[in-house]
Amino acid sequence: MTLVATILQAWDKTMETKDRKHLGAYLADDFEFMDPNGEKESRSETLEWSAKGHLRISDFKTIYEDDNVMCATHHVTDENAGPSTVMVFAKHENGKATFWTVLRAFDQS
Repeated sequence: MTLVATILQAWDKTMETKDRKHLGAYLADDFEFMDPNGEKESRSETLEWSAKGHLRISDFKTIYEDDNVMCATHHVTDENAGPSTVMVFAKHENGKATFWTVLRAFDQS
């Protein structure tokens, strides 16, 4: 399994159980998340919203991964916004994500 798929599984497990330790194991101390609007969040802020449990992610597809970067897609089920598909671009070092950004497209059906 690719690192990006492993991190996405841990992210979903955090959303399911509301336990930050699953995702926290894969985020570097200086981790930064950038949302589609360019807003940046710290590791702590990312773990906080991830553990609220209103999202679930699935259907992980790795597009590219090497020793520095990774790219993937996944589906999102959001209690507040309906289904969508996300493309992830991330940087990583030593098995932990250091930067993560997403582009999100909502289902039009």
